[in-house]
Amino acid sequence: MLRIVRTYGFLMAVLVVLASCNTTKFVPQGQYLLNKAQVKCVDDKSVSTTDLRNYLRQRQNTEILGFWKLQLHIYNTAPTDTTTQSKARLARNAHKMGEAPVIYDEELTAISMQQLRQQMNNMGYFLAKVDTVKQIKNRKVNLTYLITANQPYHIRSYEVDIPDEDVRAIAEDERCVIKPGEQFSTQTLDEERERITTALRNRGYFYCEKSMFEFTADSSLNSHEVDLRIHMAPYVEHLDSASLAKMRTRYYINDVTFKMDKPFLRNSTLRRASRLKKGDRYAEWRVERIYARMNALAPVKYVDVAFTPVGDSLLDCAITISRGRLNSIAAEVEGTYSAGDWGVAAGVNYTNKNIFKGAEVLTLGARASYEWRANGGRAIEAKAEAGLLFPSNVKLNIAYNFQRRPDEYTRTIANAGLSYMLPRKPGSRWTHAFSLIDINYIYVPWMSEAFKNQFLKKSTVLKASYEDHFILDWSYLGTYSTYNPRNPNRSYLQLALRAETAGNALYGLSKAAHFKQDEQGHYMLWRIPFAQYAKGDVNFTYHGIINPKHHLVGHIGLGVAVPYLNADVLPFEKRYFGGGANSVRGWQARTLGPGAYRNTKGGYAYDLQVGDIKLDMNLEYRFKVLSFLELAAFLDAGNIWTIKDYEEQPNGVFLWDQFYKQIAWSYGVGVRFDLSIFIFRVDFGVKLHDPSRIAEGKQWRTAGNGLGWKDDMTFHFAIGYPF
Repeated sequence: MLRIVRTYGFLMAVLVVLASCNTTKFVPQGQYLLNKAQVKCVDDKSVSTTDLRNYLRQRQNTEILGFWKLQLHIYNTAPTDTTTQSKARLARNAHKMGEAPVIYDEELTAISMQQLRQQMNNMGYFLAKVDTVKQIKNRKVNLTYLITANQPYHIRSYEVDIPDEDVRAIAEDERCVIKPGEQFSTQTLDEERERITTALRNRGYFYCEKSMFEFTADSSLNSHEVDLRIHMAPYVEHLDSASLAKMRTRYYINDVTFKMDKPFLRNSTLRRASRLKKGDRYAEWRVERIYARMNALAPVKYVDVAFTPVGDSLLDCAITISRGRLNSIAAEVEGTYSAGDWGVAAGVNYTNKNIFKGAEVLTLGARASYEWRANGGRAIEAKAEAGLLFPSNVKLNIAYNFQRRPDEYTRTIANAGLSYMLPRKPGSRWTHAFSLIDINYIYVPWMSEAFKNQFLKKSTVLKASYEDHFILDWSYLGTYSTYNPRNPNRSYLQLALRAETAGNALYGLSKAAHFKQDEQGHYMLWRIPFAQYAKGDVNFTYHGIINPKHHLVGHIGLGVAVPYLNADVLPFEKRYFGGGANSVRGWQARTLGPGAYRNTKGGYAYDLQVGDIKLDMNLEYRFKVLSFLELAAFLDAGNIWTIKDYEEQPNGVFLWDQFYKQIAWSYGVGVRFDLSIFIFRVDFGVKLHDPSRIAEGKQWRTAGNGLGWKDDMTFHFAIGYPF
């Protein structure tokens, strides 16, 4: 506790020192620090000033939370006197980690005004005006670009003036993006040129280029309207006959060859992945498919596709492939502490990305943990798993888990599965994966009488979790993303849909064949009851990219699972839990919920703090401080609930008139370290609203309401972003 207070006290002291630094310390005399550079449109709210800021040639220093120039403050901590070696080293480090002050430049301001006018013209605001307002105080300049957009121009008519019938047909078809009546935009014109060019190249016109097409816009109508005409660029008319013949010729594939420094993939694998053969007509979408499928092969690092004309209408295709790292080993060791019990865990994973020379990926993993119990016992858990992924996107996996809890039980969990991922279609934003079959077998060979008497005699929930059971399920996972790697600084959204069901076929077979039933009327397979349920999950994430260094990310996740017919409760491993590094971060994993349930037994109640419904809502602001360091501030909300009112989980059932009162809230800050290979994350979460304390009236956790380090604050260490 004292160490944490000292650590945070030191950090606060550092922040205070940085905040008090003179921001104009390294601004030369007679010059000014560009403190603010903003863009405002005074007459048209539809104009995005955020996008227009990209055309400014000079911006203020990087800001955190919209006002704190942390990197400038770090830069200014450098001593001005660098006569000694130590001071010179301090200055170099501060300047390297920080950001030099942005000095106001009138020439760059003039260029920025010109760029803004040009962009407004490109958006159809031909009469736009750009002015500046400059405020100078304490050697700092606050600069505002004021844009008067005036009335935009719209498209009155659109004419296709192209003599070639094939080209004209493409330009005039219903997929044309230029529509009379819409606002004029050069971006729309460029999209149309790109559409026509792509369509022609997909029809075999290898030498077709976007520069072949031009637009003429007549805006002399004095009505804020333009007449548009697309035509061939003037240079096309002056080409020689041979060049014109190439442009008008459809090309076909002649030979396809593969080039590798050291052959590492079978020729059959390469040809199956490229799907390009002699006689195919050249098409842009075929080239994109080659890149996508070749890059999807695990051992491939780099792909290049080149075409060479041979004859009048033939192309030789050469596909160059470079090999990446084929083998990798990862190991981890960690210490654990849970409710007074100390432990250690270690794991190792091995991956071979080309085990049979056909881009098959073999993964082997093992993990073991050992825990010293406060009562003198020893807990052991060991897990081994293997997976084999074929380039056809078929995956086989098996796993075995052994658990021994002293004075409680011994349990084994065996798993085997077969899954398949559909190849993504060119241009599609969806991916689809199917778990064709997933088998889970849970076997509990021994359980102490004390454990049975304490937890299982009257407990429906726990009894189902610690009895032998069998799960045969099927699932689907669909993901949708608007992320564009060509434009990584554009906001995007991600959607993940998952559906899972188990036991339906077995139930139909059992009923038809009159299988044996247990005391509760459940059908059994090999004397073991099988699970039957339906489960669905939706996860939506929006990445709002303010600029390359500032992101605002929102996430909503909802999951519902329902047992039926051959099951009264979900298998323990299929139930939801709340809290943790990817959920509501004011709680440790598996310590939140269900509902307003409160654990009064001390320690962790993993077996009781599970549910059938889960809701997560997260909002996180991320901002880069250095190239490898990112800070974050977050607000989380959510909980889990049960569908049925179980006696051993009081106040845990979902009720429409109560659930919104039982939503847990937390807030906190985090640090992310970009280690190139992965992101290492540390989050510090604080409880704001604790539904388990509703009954005592202390659900709002404040300093005057019992807020404390032990019960209301937690650290999370994780790999990767939470969502």
